Amino acid sequence: MDRIGKYEDLNKKYMELESRSMGIAKKESKRKGFEVVEIELAVKKNEIKVMRIKLDKEREKVKYLNEKLAAMEKHKDQIDANNTALNRTNMLLIEKMTKTDEQMDEVVAHARIIRINTRNVGGDIIRYRRSLAETDAFLGKIENHDFALLPLAREFVEERD
Repeated sequence: MDRIGKYEDLNKKYMELESRSMGIAKKESKRKGFEVVEIELAVKKNEIKVMRIKLDKEREKVKYLNEKLAAMEKHKDQIDANNTALNRTNMLLIEKMTKTDEQMDEVVAHARIIRINTRNVGGDIIRYRRSLAETDAFLGKIENHDFALLPLAREFVEERD
């Protein structure tokens, strides 16, 4: 009975020690878990820092791209204004070219009339020269052949000069 009582006492002590051991193991496990959590927390904090740095870089890129976009919009507006001005200028030039074409057509018509008149004047000049040649020939005949008409021809020549 003594041995059974000792066995029961030892069993109780064993159970208490086992219970304490389990408590200590649990505490140790919690402490190790806490250390693991602290390490994971530190890793996560570092990841957050890296992500913040990346976020800041991306914000800078967005800011830069927004500035570029604003500049491009300004350039686009300027190009649109220039195109509008060029279109107006082109329309004015087209109108002037149309007027110039009309004036050229008028000039061509007048040139044709002048050419016709010049040909007529040229014909008149040719007829006048023939008349002069015939008159000179007539006067030459008169001077050489017929002395009766000579005083009359000389008066005609003197009047002409």
